[in-house]
Amino acid sequence: MNANRSIFQTGVLYLCDNLRIMSALPENIIDLIYLDPPFFTGKERRARSRIKESDDSFGDKWGSGIEGYIKWLSPRLIEARRLLNSTGLIYLHLDWHAVHYAKVEMDRIFGYKRFINEIIWRYRTGGVSKNMFARKHDTILAYSKSQKYRIEPWKEKAYTKSRYRKAGRINYGSGEAEFFSDSNGVYNFVNASDVWDIPYINSQAKERVGYPSQKPESLLERIISSSTRKGDIVADFFCGSGTTGVVAQKLGRRWILADQSISALEVTRMRLRQVPVDNGNMKGNNEITIHKC
Repeated sequence: MNANRSIFQTGVLYLCDNLRIMSALPENIIDLIYLDPPFFTGKERRARSRIKESDDSFGDKWGSGIEGYIKWLSPRLIEARRLLNSTGLIYLHLDWHAVHYAKVEMDRIFGYKRFINEIIWRYRTGGVSKNMFARKHDTILAYSKSQKYRIEPWKEKAYTKSRYRKAGRINYGSGEAEFFSDSNGVYNFVNASDVWDIPYINSQAKERVGYPSQKPESLLERIISSSTRKGDIVADFFCGSGTTGVVAQKLGRRWILADQSISALEVTRMRLRQVPVDNGNMKGNNEITIHKC
């Protein structure tokens, strides 16, 4: 497939090892790539879907150690860089098991100066240890292909500690700032920070489909909405239960999704069929196909 990089179609679910489809796609076509690979946990993860009868699993055991894991991940990062257009961005989602090793590899592939953010996704889940601080965050590494990338951070409230600050417009000489007030005090709006407090999907959540690696839609919404515009192409080559595609479709982005599990792609297809396509007339899309490489 590498010799003929002619495959290119959005709105298709690809069933194969992701390196095959990544190497088959033409270069410079994708605006945003979100990768949520195995975390190097040393465990076998099982998934029982709520919306489709299945008992799926994926391995996260690496007999060759962290060196073997990075050797497996590296060619996928290389292909990701090739696929991104000149303003493209990649978000790599990992946790403490391997993120530091992956960052070194991304510095090598994308360039140290192409690093943008180390986003901390902070959450609360059950389970704590008696002899360490609770591990309650994941890390998402953001890199660009060039210096021409575009991120539009949303605004969040920043409360002032000054007792004398009042709501209204303030002229600092070099610029102005507008302050507001609510029951918590006086604040202005600033760009969001790189620490995101987003609840994990609880067992009763409507969006939960039963996959242990399923990420909240609100997490992907922050990434996709701030880093792309309507009509842009978003890709997820470890799509799992399909949250990236669901959010992309809701936001009017085109998508390319791949996974090597037919059960995962069937769940993804069922979720996508329930999401209207934001293409101007908001008609549903029931013609989502699974393409076997």
